[in-house]
Amino acid sequence: MATKKAETIVNPSFSKTQLVKSNRFKTESDLLNALLRDNKLYTISEVEKKILDFKKGKVN
Repeated sequence: MATKKAETIVNPSFSKTQLVKSNRFKTESDLLNALLRDNKLYTISEVEKKILDFKKGKVN
């Protein structure tokens, strides 16, 4: 009986600097500078949620 290897889904994390300089968040760079911490890593989904929450008026 053959066994399947479990596929691991990896969500890469990025630094604030990488995200601010990325083409994906080019128009949101000022907002990211204000929302993100310098020494923390973020996934793309975390950053998108932070942007969305901010635009909805929810700030943590």
